[in-house]
Amino acid sequence: MSVFIPLPSDEPLRAIWPTPNHNLIVASEKFFARTRVNPDYGKPGWTRDCGRRFHRGCDIAPINVTPTGKTTRVIFTDCATQTDFESDEPTFIPHDEVFAVCPGKVIELVTGETLSDFGKHVVLEHRWPRSGEKFYTLYGHLSEVAINGQRLGKMGQTSRSADARNWMQIAPHLHFEVHNTSGAAYNPDDFLRHFCFAGGHSCRRTQDELVRFQRGDGT
Repeated sequence: MSVFIPLPSDEPLRAIWPTPNHNLIVASEKFFARTRVNPDYGKPGWTRDCGRRFHRGCDIAPINVTPTGKTTRVIFTDCATQTDFESDEPTFIPHDEVFAVCPGKVIELVTGETLSDFGKHVVLEHRWPRSGEKFYTLYGHLSEVAINGQRLGKMGQTSRSADARNWMQIAPHLHFEVHNTSGAAYNPDDFLRHFCFAGGHSCRRTQDELVRFQRGDGT
């Protein structure tokens, strides 16, 4: 069974938000991407396919978004009756910029839209400030990758899965993950709640460090 591993609660890390959406604490219903049928769509954990599929990331909804005026057809499931039904849903285009929660080293950068389930994405390597142990963050489904300081690019709807691209038309988002060196996932909701509001070590670095981060040799 998939589970999240505990966060190192004694680390004095101070993270920044990965997008302009900072509503996690005050209005979480505006923070996570959602569909008309599944309000938990973007939350981490057993939130997909009527609780049968584990979601190890969180899907952060955009603040800046444009309705296309068009619809796309998706297949929802009524979890109470386990009945599938089709629905034509409105589509949107996101415009939010995406940022690294902490400076680190780029260890994976995919700029091809259909090369991965995460589409265009970036994986960064960081270190916990107290223990020095490594951890990693992933930023998926970008429309563009353009690293400049802690800016990584823009939120998009890219994936090699046509079904995923279709769902992202009605629920655009940044897919955000945090995991350790073994690939085990931390709960990204808990990570943002804990480290964007607590801790004494600032993730904001000097300009020289941000230049090193952009080159991919900073930690």
